[in-house]
Amino acid sequence: MKNLLLLLLLPFLSLSCQDEPTCEKTDDEATGIIISVLSNRVANDPVAGDLGREGIRISTPEDYQRLFVGCCNGHLGAVNFNESDVLGLSTVNRGCSSSYQRNVRRDDATKRIIYTVTELYCKKCSPVDGQGNFVIIPKVPEGYTVEYVRKQ
Repeated sequence: MKNLLLLLLLPFLSLSCQDEPTCEKTDDEATGIIISVLSNRVANDPVAGDLGREGIRISTPEDYQRLFVGCCNGHLGAVNFNESDVLGLSTVNRGCSSSYQRNVRRDDATKRIIYTVTELYCKKCSPVDGQGNFVIIPKVPEGYTVEYVRKQ
């Protein structure tokens, strides 16, 4: 009986001793109503810290300049705030060779814009550099709220 049990467990034991999978980074994805990915830099305030931790919406050129002053050397690109808004949701890489799926969808029935950031990785690693996950979307309509979802 012991021999039979050992024979049944042997394949599982050998699988657990194999090397970790090789991680290859896949391309990031942007779906839904995203016009473009703006930057992965984190908007950091010396006093408040990471401004995108709970999600952030930038709707004016003044807010845009204020948030990124001292960052990115002016290389963030131009945004037409008459037609567009910028959303950001900070993440800290939880895995090795992480890639990100960024999806923004508009739900007219509930008057919500839902921004979801999903990190994809094949194995966990120690948390490393954060990402701001800033995207340009069409202007959020008056009366709509923005909901942020982080999946890691």
